[in-house]
Amino acid sequence: MIYLILERLIVGPLGTNSYIFGSNKKVVMIDIGGDPDIIIDTVEKLEAEPIAVLLTHGHYDHTLKVGKILRYFDIPLMFNKKEFESGIFTHKKADKWLSEGDSIEVGAMNLKVLETPGHSPGALSYYSKEPKEFEGKSIDGVIFTGDLIFRRSIGRSDLKGGDPHLLFSSIKTKIMYNPEITDNFLILPGHMGISSVGEERQLNMFRNYFLEDFDI
Repeated sequence: MIYLILERLIVGPLGTNSYIFGSNKKVVMIDIGGDPDIIIDTVEKLEAEPIAVLLTHGHYDHTLKVGKILRYFDIPLMFNKKEFESGIFTHKKADKWLSEGDSIEVGAMNLKVLETPGHSPGALSYYSKEPKEFEGKSIDGVIFTGDLIFRRSIGRSDLKGGDPHLLFSSIKTKIMYNPEITDNFLILPGHMGISSVGEERQLNMFRNYFLEDFDI
């Protein structure tokens, strides 16, 4: 029996979504953007064993309290080396660098790594096909997108290292036309509410830019 653990905590000064994800008491924590005591308390109430902190990207609102969480649980930090080399996040090197095609075993779940630049040079998304139900609804999986795509919107590309062409290409090739990912995947973004791939295909205000070949 697989027991899904999926908690979304809204933390920090910019309302960042920090996630606790896993199964069978093993979890990873994705994007520690603030309020570490709330994150720690939630993990302990779940009686879960954290195995790593994962970053989607290195902006401060997603990394603000990484150090405290790493020290408290004595676990490794994992993110993309391009984010470090570009200067976006240089506070700490990863204990394990992640790149396209890597996978992380979290209990009975398997998180696969996608390189999804555009918001920042080393931005990553993480997806899993193992979750089949969330809040009583049938799903085909989940994808954590950081600041790549939001509910009805997209991430900024005008910050250091951002690129609008790369951002739309990442959404298009890594999510919308990825044969591994269906419309019934939950999108778990870095800000705002949860959505699905199908919803964003139909309702996202920028959908023409990432579904077809449009000039920016």
